[in-house]
Amino acid sequence: DIRHAQWRWDLSAAGHGNSFHSPVETGRIIAAGIATAQEARVKLARLLASLGYNNEVPYPDISNKEKAQEFIGLDMKKFNSEKRLFLETVLPEWLKTGKEREANYDKN
Repeated sequence: DIRHAQWRWDLSAAGHGNSFHSPVETGRIIAAGIATAQEARVKLARLLASLGYNNEVPYPDISNKEKAQEFIGLDMKKFNSEKRLFLETVLPEWLKTGKEREANYDKN
């Protein structure tokens, strides 16, 4: 159920023109996702209660991007270093190749 709810959100959010071209349908899809997520919460609460667990379920602190990245194990120092290397080495070559190619374009 959680995954189905997420699919609805993803569909609505990924279609950048959805809220403009079809706001009512986009709202309906998001509302269906929220309802599906709530149903999943109820099912989970019932399952946990049937197992005798009635405490708050602990969740990781993913209140910001950095904490979420750390929780899932992303090595951001490594990724940022690789990105910097890409920007300093590969990107200039691509730009050079593009300029050389475009210099041969017919300007008429």
